[in-house]
Amino acid sequence: MNISDTCVEGLPTISVLIPVYNDIFRVEACIESLANQASSPEFEVIVVDNGSSDGTYEFLKQYEPIDGLNLQITQCLTPGSYAARNHGLAIAKGEYIAFTDSDCIVSKYWLKTLYQGIQKEPEDTIIAGKMEFFPDPSKKTEQSAIDFENLFSMKQDENAKNGKCITANFFCSMSLLKKHGGFNQKLKSGGDVELSTRVVDGGGRILYSDGALVKHPSRNKYELIVKRKRIIGGTWDSQLFEGNFLVKLGFCWRLLKMLLGRSKKVLVKSSLPVMRRLNLVALLVTIFTTSIVELVKLMFGKETNRS
Repeated sequence: MNISDTCVEGLPTISVLIPVYNDIFRVEACIESLANQASSPEFEVIVVDNGSSDGTYEFLKQYEPIDGLNLQITQCLTPGSYAARNHGLAIAKGEYIAFTDSDCIVSKYWLKTLYQGIQKEPEDTIIAGKMEFFPDPSKKTEQSAIDFENLFSMKQDENAKNGKCITANFFCSMSLLKKHGGFNQKLKSGGDVELSTRVVDGGGRILYSDGALVKHPSRNKYELIVKRKRIIGGTWDSQLFEGNFLVKLGFCWRLLKMLLGRSKKVLVKSSLPVMRRLNLVALLVTIFTTSIVELVKLMFGKETNRS
């Protein structure tokens, strides 16, 4: 992709990019949390609808402006959240770019903390902000799903140590994104990890910020399974499609090791009550089985799920 050279004096310091797809109810709360930012530099918010079919784009186009919030609504019809993010980057005016998701709620000092944290760092730095989960009152979420999220999902401190960052809470300079050409929009999942890995491989680094908090609604079992299919699809597109049988077999072995390692953590190291531990292990087995079944389907020609 080509990111236009739009960072000039007098324009917003930060551009916040939010892709949205069929999330008409939660995207408004996300926007409102951005309107409540305190002591942050000048910023703009760009919401990129990715071809929603539930009326999200129409709702956003009629959205009443919030006083003081520089909000732009646009649309990208190329399927995939990374295509939507690249579309947003092409029109962003900020010197820095902050990414979050339409179902997230950002904390009051999110942008201030991110901006202050990057000031003394080299240009090739990505800041990975902290993620926490909250119950979504609009749906039923099983206890095992909540336990899974709290133990295994969006561990940005661990991500940063491993040279990775997810776009639910991702901050860097526009110049860094231009240098690396933005996201690989051919990927349906894992494009954030792929980009951050490219940055680290090119000499950059990922820093974790505990104070730059973003909250994400806990997913239920069904949503975790859907997410797992997208992750397997993203891995297929980026690593496995052109790999031989041994490459695919090695990936299956890594999935099995992850299942065994996580199950051990739950059964041996967790302080959860016994029944919750057993229910969580059962969910881990279901996720593992889903991964293998999805991989086999992809090998037989199934298209990857959209992100």
